[in-house]
Amino acid sequence: MIKKTSLLLILFFNLHFAQQRDSKKEIDSLINLADQNINVDFDKTLLFAEKALVKAKKEKDEERMAKAYYYAAKSLVFFRRFEESSRYLKEGLKISELKNDIILKSLFFSLQGSYYARMSLFEQSVQSKKRALELVEHNSDLQSQLLTANYYVGIADYYIDTNDLQSAHLYADKSIVAIEKIPEQKYFSTKKIYRDKPFIYFYKSWILLQEKKPQEALPFIEKAFNSAVLERYHYMALFYEIYGDYYYQTRSYQKAIAFYLKSVENKKKFKHYHANVDSKIASSYKALGDHANMLRYMERAEKRREIDGREDLKIVQKELHNALTQEEIDKINLRYNQNLIVASIIFFCISLLVAVFFNIRKKKRKIILEQESRLSEKIFTIQEKEDEIEMLRQRVNESTSELIELVKNNSPLFWTKFQDAYPDFAQKLLKLNPALKTTELCFFAYIYMGFSNKEIAEYTFKALKTIENNRSNLRKRISLNSDEDFTVWIRNYIAEA
Repeated sequence: MIKKTSLLLILFFNLHFAQQRDSKKEIDSLINLADQNINVDFDKTLLFAEKALVKAKKEKDEERMAKAYYYAAKSLVFFRRFEESSRYLKEGLKISELKNDIILKSLFFSLQGSYYARMSLFEQSVQSKKRALELVEHNSDLQSQLLTANYYVGIADYYIDTNDLQSAHLYADKSIVAIEKIPEQKYFSTKKIYRDKPFIYFYKSWILLQEKKPQEALPFIEKAFNSAVLERYHYMALFYEIYGDYYYQTRSYQKAIAFYLKSVENKKKFKHYHANVDSKIASSYKALGDHANMLRYMERAEKRREIDGREDLKIVQKELHNALTQEEIDKINLRYNQNLIVASIIFFCISLLVAVFFNIRKKKRKIILEQESRLSEKIFTIQEKEDEIEMLRQRVNESTSELIELVKNNSPLFWTKFQDAYPDFAQKLLKLNPALKTTELCFFAYIYMGFSNKEIAEYTFKALKTIENNRSNLRKRISLNSDEDFTVWIRNYIAEA
């Protein structure tokens, strides 16, 4: 009888532990799937992380709960779902298992820094990044080395935001040195949460572009882009945008627009804002002399920026209340509880609590007023820009319409009116060839306005062959290669000269 009972107990415990092992394997598999989808499909990262979290809670497995919280929070920060990400970050940081896992603890601090940075709370962000760095900077294991490189560039990003480019270069260079010491085989043997090489090169190139050094930035742009492709990133918006910035600074505006448009499409796919990229597209069209597209993208950017600004203000106000004052409130409660047993200082504790409470409320009110003031200034600036755009549109439309009618009527007033609209036009062309005649300058004006040979011939009552010969002669007069588009060239020249 005893043997049978013992055998049943052994079978029961074997079955129980086997189920536990299977459950842990399933949770680990879900966490691995969450990792594999970082910068590929953050929706899937969030889905697998939340599934892993449910199972880990059921098993009361704190180590796996912490990992699941981290991946879920990372996805939510990416999607700017700050309230949910804040909750996951706080729950993850509460887990006692983090005391024994320095790597995971540093990841949480770093993610907390990214969370603050996305809300433009730069000082809170860099403090969290430095806490993360302190945990791993002097360790020799592979994960610590990778994270050290990542945290260096995270601190460089803070210095970019605060316009201290010298310090930004210092930390970006430290990051590059650290990451390039690690062999490729070892680098790719680790999980994606430890691998940020594309962004390390990205931030270095970004610093150089802030200094208007596009040729120095190009090698780092290429490394960043190629590394992202090698990592099989699907989120490529930043890498397209940085290529666009390079081509804009090198005056290859059509290429810049092509990359900016790719960035916008990629941002839309990942539900990210793209007002800043729209502004860059508008600037590129302005450089090309395409005022219609310039106005289109400028208006789109300003409208989106106004909406985003209001949303961000609400988020920041709420998170300032939750993230900043909560720490003070926790300190007050702790101090109150510790002194509650001492009857002689109860009155002191209450007075202190009231004083700090009013101080917090005063600080919070000050922050809210500052944010509201900034929002009012932004709205006023937007309104001014809209008025300016409307005036510009009216002037351009009125002037252009009048000039087109004068050309169609072959009016002798055309050249006078054109000079009124474009007072520097003739002077800039005469720099190329002082011997240009008024009739030739007038022909240049037709080309600048985009009229074809056929249209010019029709409106001036001349043979098409004559107009073609005139255009060819003008090319020779200004030494313009035959393979260059005449209209694009003259618009670019007038805009830049």
